Parts: sequence; C-alpha cells; structure tokens
Amino acid sequence: MTALAALIRRDIGVGLRLRNVRLPRGMIEAFVERSSGGSSNFGIGLEISRRKGPFEFQFGLEYEKITAKNGLWVDKGDTIPQDEPDYVEFNGFSWVTAELSFMYHTEIIPQLSVRYGGGAGIGVFMGEILRTDYACTGPELDTCNMRTNPPAENDHTPYDLPPVMLVINAIVGVQIRPTDEIFINVEGGIRTMPFIGTTAGYYF
Repeated sequence: MTALAALIRRDIGVGLRLRNVRLPRGMIEAFVERSSGGSSNFGIGLEISRRKGPFEFQFGLEYEKITAKNGLWVDKGDTIPQDEPDYVEFNGFSWVTAELSFMYHTEIIPQLSVRYGGGAGIGVFMGEILRTDYACTGPELDTCNMRTNPPAENDHTPYDLPPVMLVINAIVGVQIRPTDEIFINVEGGIRTMPFIGTTAGYYF
C-alpha cells in the first residue's frame, strides 16, 4: 500500500478488549487516612472504530468489577480511637462504561505505530459498597470491633453513591498490524482509573 493510499483509506474496525484497572493503595489513601488495600480488577469490552489514515474515532463499551479487600477504612483527618472507622465491604460493585475516544497514529514502520489520544464517556454503577460502624479501644486497628454501645447506626448500610460517573480517557500505546486487516493494540493510561490492556480486532 502506498503512503497516499494509506492516508486516504477508510477502515471500520471491531475489536475485543481486555484491561486491568488498578488503584494502588497509595493512590486511594490520597483521599482517605487508611484503606484496607489497593484494587486490581480485570474488565472486558467491545470497541468499534472508524479510521481514516492516522486518525481514528472509537466507541467503546466495557464492564469491570471495582473491588478492594474488605476491611477497615479511616476517613481523611480522623484518628483512632478518638474517631470511628468503617468496616467496608464490596458487594458486587462494578460498572459498565460507554465512551468516545479520538486517537492518532504515528507510524514507525508499516506494521507498527504509536497511538495516543483521549476522550470521555459515562460509567453506570452496579452493586453496592456497604459500611458498618466500628469502635476502637486503642490506636491499632486490631482493637476495633462492631459498635454495640450505643448500637451501630450503620450495619451493612450501602453508601449513598451517584448512579452515574463521568469517565475521562487519556491513552497511549502501540498498534501492531500483522496484516492490513488485523490489529493488536497494547496500551495504558487513565480511564478515570489507571489501566493497562490490549485489544485484538479486525478492520473491514
């Protein structure tokens, strides 16, 4: 394929994506005093794209669990035993996202390009994050138990979370094209949460 033909060619692509969404404990604890640990979950999705030369317009649907280890969380600025932590449990918490992204490809060789871009969309939450009030007798978390006197106001009570959240994309990676039709994307970045992943698909 000549360079001019590659520039004006239009392709419709369909791909299956697999991604690992990661929230390190240190990143979570920028917003809380203490968490029960980080989060690492796998997601699966489908993307449809329209590519013209180096430009690509992409629509993606994706499902991911969003879970961390069940355990005690301490709010930002709180100290125990003066303040009470919550025992937090993730009950089927996940989201389905739909987003539009605009990508650009810089060719290194005909079979390999650097790709980068970004976009936005929405995520719809499913499942619950539950909280139970705990009280502590000392500064260590192993001194904490479910509050009984007075009785806990929150006992497996769902947090009041918004049903929908804005999703912001910033993506960088490479595209491998063993043939003109087959493509494999290896990429990472931010989809509101950090991720790494791959997509395999076909251009029609």
